[in-house]
Amino acid sequence: MNIKHHLSNGCSFSTKKRYLSCHQKLGELLELQPTMNLAKGGRGNDRCVQTTIHWFLKNPERMKDTFVSIGWSSAHRWDYVHKLTTAELKERGVKGYKFEVAKFDRQWASWRTWEQDWIARDKDCDIDASSAVRLYTNIITLQNFFKLHNIPYVMYWALTNDLPQEGDFDVLYNAVDQRHFMNFKASEHAQENISIYNRMKTMLDRVTVANTKYVQSHFEYCAMKGWTKSANDGHPNHKGHHGWAQLLFEFVQKNQLLPHD
Repeated sequence: MNIKHHLSNGCSFSTKKRYLSCHQKLGELLELQPTMNLAKGGRGNDRCVQTTIHWFLKNPERMKDTFVSIGWSSAHRWDYVHKLTTAELKERGVKGYKFEVAKFDRQWASWRTWEQDWIARDKDCDIDASSAVRLYTNIITLQNFFKLHNIPYVMYWALTNDLPQEGDFDVLYNAVDQRHFMNFKASEHAQENISIYNRMKTMLDRVTVANTKYVQSHFEYCAMKGWTKSANDGHPNHKGHHGWAQLLFEFVQKNQLLPHD
């Protein structure tokens, strides 16, 4: 395989920045041409899977020469397809949709499970278990797509997730190819750090997370290093992006995820 190009997807931790984002920096370290960044701020993992697969099916010639990096968002972001087409959204001047890059006929939107009264009212709905099933299914689906088409890739957590491993989840946990997934296992402070991120916009003090020797997500890494965008914004600054890209690069090299002729 002669890998020349780089495609990335995820949430706001993965979008293109005026300085090099972690995906852009990773591509530079791997000496790849930046081909497409499908990431969109505030979106979840359903959209990430569907737009990645959609892009490759529309551009099948890129399957043989493209490396992919995926930054998974929160399990508690559930995506849906907007009822208005891309053209209708543009005509109405609705902001927040990535018309110029993704070039899809339909756009995706998201809701956060912890903000949805209709979910909370359904007492039979196990939100955590339902969110975990969706995320496991998304990860395994995309990994199998890459494997089927022999597309090289790396995955990581942009935001912290704490997926269950017991009972029915055991087979799903073991189905994830962790050779391609940096720091898949949750840290011992995962639930605490998830809560911190969910409250981030209402926090007045500097974003911090519980210190641990094992850092699961890009969010945890930046908060622990103090490499966040501002005092109460846990998004990475340029040091947070470049430092995380270096860790990804080392992971890709160690596991030989980028084939060479």
